[in-house]
Amino acid sequence: MRKALLAGFLACLALPALSVPGAQPAFGLDCSQRRLGEAEATICQDAQLSRAGHQLDARIKSMARRLSFGQYLGLKYWNAGWTEERGRCGTNRTCLATTYRAQLRFLDRLQQCLEGGSPRRACLRNTLNIERQAQKR
Repeated sequence: MRKALLAGFLACLALPALSVPGAQPAFGLDCSQRRLGEAEATICQDAQLSRAGHQLDARIKSMARRLSFGQYLGLKYWNAGWTEERGRCGTNRTCLATTYRAQLRFLDRLQQCLEGGSPRRACLRNTLNIERQAQKR
């Protein structure tokens, strides 16, 4: 599943740049929902996890504003897969915190690819390979 997720993300990043004026990225966790999963309820009840969630949400939204439409779709695709992965942690706070840290590190590497002077595709490929290796551990 993760290989398909990362491959889909890379494919979307390669799409041509199309801007979407006024598009608001829809990421994040709404703690006011009536039906939250175990992981979401745990995040909403824990101040540290909630802050990590808000930090991740802010990073994704900031990055999304600077992406082409195809890259934005790739980021949304990645976020949907990550949300599913986060849900598998259930009420395990350590698992949730570890997952948030891993996603923030992935976004750091992705941001370096998007802003760096190195060839973008090679950088993205290396970033995704690092992500795959980290998941094997």
